Amino acid sequence: MARRSDHSRDELREMAVNAGQEIIKNEGFSNFSARKVARNIGYTIGTIYNIFESHDDFILHINIITLREMCGFIAENTTETGEDAIKQMVSSYIKFAQNDYNRWSALFEHVMPNNTPLPDWYDEEVKKIFLLVGSHFMAITNDAEAAQMASRTIWASVHGICQLGMTGKLDIIGAQSIQELTDSLIENYLKGIKL
Repeated sequence: MARRSDHSRDELREMAVNAGQEIIKNEGFSNFSARKVARNIGYTIGTIYNIFESHDDFILHINIITLREMCGFIAENTTETGEDAIKQMVSSYIKFAQNDYNRWSALFEHVMPNNTPLPDWYDEEVKKIFLLVGSHFMAITNDAEAAQMASRTIWASVHGICQLGMTGKLDIIGAQSIQELTDSLIENYLKGIKL
């Protein structure tokens, strides 16, 4: 077992977050525990709760890494503008979810207790995704409020389709693939915006 003086507080935080990411990636969110992280990094559970405010704070510090990576992946794979950019973003979102399902899923499996709001530092990262998508809707609608509503609507809808597809439940609604549904969603939603 490592001694508290072996690593700085920042080093411990980084070690814990990295170990948490690995557990979630390899075993899924349901198998994540702070105790398992502590064991993996050679410290006690008390050490974990000395460097994070709470269990939820610890999970948010893990999930924000995934959120940043997902946002970066979407941005890097968006080379077009307007309607084509939105389609590329959706495809990138789907690819990220397919390639890293456990970490993607952990973003949504974790629920803050008693409707506790997300801390500002985490909420700001979430908003970056909507701003990214919204900027391309702005090119179509030229209305900031409508663009933000569209980005939230599309994101929530695509997420729902992804969740059904990733859990093998698309056959319930008679669909063949995630891409088939999301393409239809975007094409029809954009037609409605342009009316």
